[in-house]
Amino acid sequence: MNCSWTDTRDPGTRIKICGLRDIEMIEVAVEAGADAVGFVLAQDSPRTISIEDALALASALPSSVVPIGVVVDDDPALLARWAPRWIQFHGQEDEASLSTYEGPIVRGFSFDLEAVARWDQCDDVERLLVDAASPGSGMAFDHAALESLESMPATPLIVAGGLDPTNVRSIIKQVDPWGVDVSTGVESAPGTKDPGLIRAFCDAVREAVSP
Repeated sequence: MNCSWTDTRDPGTRIKICGLRDIEMIEVAVEAGADAVGFVLAQDSPRTISIEDALALASALPSSVVPIGVVVDDDPALLARWAPRWIQFHGQEDEASLSTYEGPIVRGFSFDLEAVARWDQCDDVERLLVDAASPGSGMAFDHAALESLESMPATPLIVAGGLDPTNVRSIIKQVDPWGVDVSTGVESAPGTKDPGLIRAFCDAVREAVSP
């Protein structure tokens, strides 16, 4: 059963599978229980797809699964084509840049206590996503460092960075995030998603949040 990506009151840990590029893996992610899927529109990634392909794949999703475009300092024309869908800014964009986007925003950034505080105060940001220093690398940051926050941010927090089916249970138990995001951790090679790993990841999340 899916958790609601848009209703923050819905209990449970949301699952975002990022870096999907074809309908076959979309179907696997949906059937496995993903609540959101990410399409990498940023350049220079083995997971990059065109805006045309992303729009086509987004239209194939059921209403219960949210499409999220992932961008890194991209041009306004691309952003305008993706709007009003959810977007994840993952570059050096500032608050003024975010305010021009006509749709809901996930702000992705490398974990840092000051960055968490900064973006938690930004009215245009609806979700925070904390990642490793090199997003998409499969490298993790010290998720235990999240416990050093004086309090969890008011904005729903998604944890990324080095997650996979073997460690996501313990991270959920440790941090209790609003959501988790995975890309490299469900791949058999850079940019190539593995159906078995996607299913195992979603199963592990459900097991972690089961009573």
